[in-house]
Amino acid sequence: MMLYFMLSFTLMLFTALWMLLLGKKFSYRDAAGVEIPFSILDLQFPSSEQELCNIMKGLSPVARKALRAHLWVDFLFMAGFYPSIAILCIIVGYKTDVGQYFFWLLAALQLAAWLFDILENGYCLRKLRKPVVAPTNNAFRSYSFFVYAKFALCLAGGLSVPALFYCWITGDFETGSLLYGGIIVAEILIALWIKAKA
Repeated sequence: MMLYFMLSFTLMLFTALWMLLLGKKFSYRDAAGVEIPFSILDLQFPSSEQELCNIMKGLSPVARKALRAHLWVDFLFMAGFYPSIAILCIIVGYKTDVGQYFFWLLAALQLAAWLFDILENGYCLRKLRKPVVAPTNNAFRSYSFFVYAKFALCLAGGLSVPALFYCWITGDFETGSLLYGGIIVAEILIALWIKAKA
């Protein structure tokens, strides 16, 4: 199980680094012609569909290319992120009695979070191609629901992290997992070094 977690964590970590570097190119021109930097969170939590479209319309060719690449790399990130959370939940589930099914349920719900994230990215890619406000608000409302539901399910799955840390503190872990833990720490240090150099 730890091997699968390490592989998915590695994919998550280095695609997150890739997206972080792409995000440095994010900026758009507003109606007054002022260059404004933005983050992916600005796209996920816009105040309205019009604001989202304004960002998309004001993108320079470089920023547009970076955003498109970011959204496609995000699909790879998802393939590492959601399985990582699910695996942690499963591991914690095996180590608990009363909470076993609760953590297994949280693991299963990561599939729904993954689906919401895919639908969210699909919406953004469509808006990037054609940044116009739709006649009805239904698609934007669905998009907002996908974003909030995804984050809620991820945070719920994140309950496995302090529970797993408690297991480590109390010595309830397999000694073989120490190797994987060391590799993960080394990967994090490498990613931080790459980020600092970029």
